[in-house]
Amino acid sequence: MILKTGGGFQSSDRIPSDRPCGVSTRMTLITVLRILCALVAFVLGALVFYTGEPSHLRWWMGGLPFALWVIGPAVVPCLIANHKSQQWLSITMFLYLAVSSIFSGFAYYDAFFRSKSSTAALTLVFIPLYQWLAIALLLLLCLGIRLGRRGVEKWRSGAQ
Repeated sequence: MILKTGGGFQSSDRIPSDRPCGVSTRMTLITVLRILCALVAFVLGALVFYTGEPSHLRWWMGGLPFALWVIGPAVVPCLIANHKSQQWLSITMFLYLAVSSIFSGFAYYDAFFRSKSSTAALTLVFIPLYQWLAIALLLLLCLGIRLGRRGVEKWRSGAQ
């Protein structure tokens, strides 16, 4: 039995036809950002398990909050891009995540797989700290650009 809910397809529901295959650029960017975010979060979670001792019960008490600290900078850009509707902010968050993941990936690889230093685990403390600071600075920069753009628009509309 098929139930008809009414309403149906409306002209406002159409995806712009000027895009290849009728796919919205924003939807594609958000989808790629989500996939990249999930992949980076999975790899970072695996790295936390690799460096820790998950067989001990007491490790989990400190390991889970620590995993949130390490994985957070990879998840927050996706949450910010999903929350905001401006495409330029989604592009900015995507670029941040890509660049940040590449640089931190090299640092983690060097610390855990090339170096045999006993202080390699400190990279799990400091790299996320730098990433959190970079997110904060990037958001302040985006806020400044947005406020500056509004000020210029007000000035132009008042001058005419």
